[in-house]
Amino acid sequence: MPLEDYLLPNERILYQSNFDILYSGKRYTVLLTDIRLVLFASRGVLFKSDDVVTEAIRNIQGIKYREKGMFFKTCSIEVLSDSKIVLTGNKASMKTLYQRLLPFLSPELRMNRSYPSPPAPAYPAPAISIDSSSSHYCPSCGIELFPNEKFCHNCGKPLT
Repeated sequence: MPLEDYLLPNERILYQSNFDILYSGKRYTVLLTDIRLVLFASRGVLFKSDDVVTEAIRNIQGIKYREKGMFFKTCSIEVLSDSKIVLTGNKASMKTLYQRLLPFLSPELRMNRSYPSPPAPAYPAPAISIDSSSSHYCPSCGIELFPNEKFCHNCGKPLT
């Protein structure tokens, strides 16, 4: 089945990775929608099957980013919610994914969603202030950015 069959009505994909990450020893594509973190993989040659793992954004209490190794760095991201999801991959792709996940932890962005706010997180969320009166755009990909971003949430490029 195509990925769109697993999305809820009016659910919008905000980010889709162009790299695979490892979760529980299996490769997945990562998607961030306006309400969920989705891990998706289409498996099988003769007998096709899809593998989908989801976590509601409202349930995410925090994330941890870790790097291991001296020469060949592997990185992991722990998504902390009711359960713990550990994603691993190479440094560049995992750093991009981490930067994309950070804005979803902001209480201001959570309040703009159509679901109720979660209880106070056990892990402090990064402070992101949103000033709707001023906006700027990424010089690399052209997407509209929040005023205090240090990296583009779409392409991951550092902002000056």
